[in-house]
Amino acid sequence: MKIKRYVASDYLTALRQAKSEMGQDAIILHSRQIRRKGIIGWFTPPQIEITVAMDDTLQVHTDRVRKNQDTSFLTIPKNAQQLPFAMDNGREIELIEEIRHMNQLMKEMQAKLHEVQSIKGLSQTAQKFYQSLIQNRVKPEIAMHIAASIQNRLPQEDCVDPKWANEVCLHTLREYIKDISPIYLNYGSRARLVFVIGPTGVGKTTTIAKLAANMTFLESKKVALITLDTHRIAATDQLRTFADIMDIPMSVVFSDLEMKEVVEKYQDRNIIFVDTAGCSPFNQEQLGDLERYVKIAQPDDIILVLSVTTDSDDLMNIYNHFKRVGVDKIIFTKLDEATTYGQMLNFAYETRKPIAYLTTGQNVPEDIQVPDSAYLARLFLGEGVFK
Repeated sequence: MKIKRYVASDYLTALRQAKSEMGQDAIILHSRQIRRKGIIGWFTPPQIEITVAMDDTLQVHTDRVRKNQDTSFLTIPKNAQQLPFAMDNGREIELIEEIRHMNQLMKEMQAKLHEVQSIKGLSQTAQKFYQSLIQNRVKPEIAMHIAASIQNRLPQEDCVDPKWANEVCLHTLREYIKDISPIYLNYGSRARLVFVIGPTGVGKTTTIAKLAANMTFLESKKVALITLDTHRIAATDQLRTFADIMDIPMSVVFSDLEMKEVVEKYQDRNIIFVDTAGCSPFNQEQLGDLERYVKIAQPDDIILVLSVTTDSDDLMNIYNHFKRVGVDKIIFTKLDEATTYGQMLNFAYETRKPIAYLTTGQNVPEDIQVPDSAYLARLFLGEGVFK
């Protein structure tokens, strides 16, 4: 058994060295990232070390067999990520996974290096602001953009009054989240029709109950409820219970024709809320049904309900699937269950969609509010940067 280590600047180079010297049947025993010893090691990129083994007794036999075999499938591709997954050779699949992992590590390291270099250009005050946003899960590129705006509004020296600096930060942040748009009723006799859409489990039905209760009892408006959620008996029963308590009319719609008739029937109301079935953003059939009802009813508002406990990438994924239906405003729910709120800033920054309401618990009708930019800014900064 022959065992040897190979060190190179990257995984593929080390692998090619081993393959050239040890042959195709060599086995990779171990791979790791290493640094040169001494001070120089801290200023040079890390290297890749692989440990390879080869059984000499098998080498002669495999060399003879290989002459009559097509071994092109063992060639390492220039872009390993494009290699098909369905392969017979287990070692090759393991190798590809390691290459992909290394590529991901390299991308993360490059992003981190870029972030560090960018932060160096900020004053201490702006850096504190930036770090506070990052801790609250604001994306680095968005946090950097906002921190740069802060930098331009603060004196060059770092000896500034902390309270004044905090107010400058809050004021700047408010400019990025000033688009607040609750529901406004129509002028004239026609009822305002509001569709409430979203994935399962975000609290659409409870949110509608809160809105309906506030409109009925606090604003003395005439409200009607429609549900399209015929897939779950519990959802219909829940909304009907709320409707009975508030003494407002409610209808269950099963077809396109019923949709038109019920909307027309409730035109003597000030506002009609439509509770839709929660659906997976990946279920094209359910989204198609929802899109069809929207085209028939022609609502004044389509409000997408999202949970703030969802991470930023998933929020954007959900939005990108639901936007085929049409999205006018956003309601963020479950603020009482979250520990960070930067994902709301990420979403608002990337979609430019206004926030209509926030919900902070299960209590009807109390736990819902129209946010203001100052409140949101403090949420995104946690408890504030400067104390």
